[in-house]
Amino acid sequence: MWSDVVGHAAVRRCNNFTYRRVEMKSRRSKWMSGIGAVGLAVGCLALPGFGSGVAPAEAAESQSARFTVLESMNNEGALDNETGLVWEVIPTRAMTVWKSAAGICAKKAVGGKKDWRLPTLKELETLADHTIYPPPALPTGHPFSNIEFHGYWTSTEHEDYSFSAWDVNFDYGIIGNDFKINKNYVWCVRDNK
Repeated sequence: MWSDVVGHAAVRRCNNFTYRRVEMKSRRSKWMSGIGAVGLAVGCLALPGFGSGVAPAEAAESQSARFTVLESMNNEGALDNETGLVWEVIPTRAMTVWKSAAGICAKKAVGGKKDWRLPTLKELETLADHTIYPPPALPTGHPFSNIEFHGYWTSTEHEDYSFSAWDVNFDYGIIGNDFKINKNYVWCVRDNK
């Protein structure tokens, strides 16, 4: 019974996201077979901070057309100039079940500000860029660091399955859903007030 439900949930996703997942896996397979495991290991060692964004010290100086690191928040928050949302520059590297994720954000005081919350699917997917490779799948010039190549919870529950909620994965910028009892990361957001 569970396999039927899980299989059905996967099919119920939007076709363009299913297509993206297939396309990115094939791109990954070609890339991995082209350089081999040894080449990957050497390449990662040769690139300090591979896939981690900019260092916190560099974040203060990082200004792009899309993001502005906020000095008024001790450089711990970045304003997304396209959406008007403020994101944590360095999300916590702790995994949790969906039920606890919103509470983690509500208790935060980042950059001296409160009112942090778990983003909706629509909000978090604005940060995902599935055209970026190698990971993280974030917009060019982003100021973020400490980003895991794994799922990040959203506050959006699956519309058909109450035991599932939507998440965004930043290794390939894939939108998916997961059982609420599984653990994912949390990236908090707040409105720019």
